[in-house]
Amino acid sequence: MTKGAIVTAAGVMLLIGGGGTLAVWNVEQNAQAGTVASGDLNLVAEAGVWTVAGVNGPVTIPDINEYRIVPGDTLTYTQNVDITLDGDNISATLSIENAGGVNTDFDNGTFTTSAVALTKDGEPVENPLSANDDVTDAVASVTFDFLPATDGRDSVDATYDFSAVAFKLVQIAPADPVEP
Repeated sequence: MTKGAIVTAAGVMLLIGGGGTLAVWNVEQNAQAGTVASGDLNLVAEAGVWTVAGVNGPVTIPDINEYRIVPGDTLTYTQNVDITLDGDNISATLSIENAGGVNTDFDNGTFTTSAVALTKDGEPVENPLSANDDVTDAVASVTFDFLPATDGRDSVDATYDFSAVAFKLVQIAPADPVEP
């Protein structure tokens, strides 16, 4: 009986393992699905320039760390940017990160900071941006206003650290795919 069980088990193993006649048909066909390539989202910024609004137009500030702001001054930080948006369903928003900077001494209500402004050839470019927008050689800017209505000696000898301020490009998740 033991020899019979061993022979039976060996026969079943051969059939299951492909050594026998337990066979099924199968066929494979190439789906010709093609390939997909990812797009690109990128923001490259050149060195920026600070200006202060003047009666005859903006005046460049050579070193912001040496400039002493007074109530009524409007400072603008401007930076040339190249934005890459490459994708069939890509859109993005350009914003200012840490627009408030690190305010160590300015009293609340004595200053404002703006949202980012983006222009191309002097014309405004509105968010959201898409792959159809030509935003190479564009200009991004943000302003800091020391309000003229500042009272008495509010914010005298105050400091405001702009080193953490940055322009940020964030993709918007596609809601409705577009037909390529």
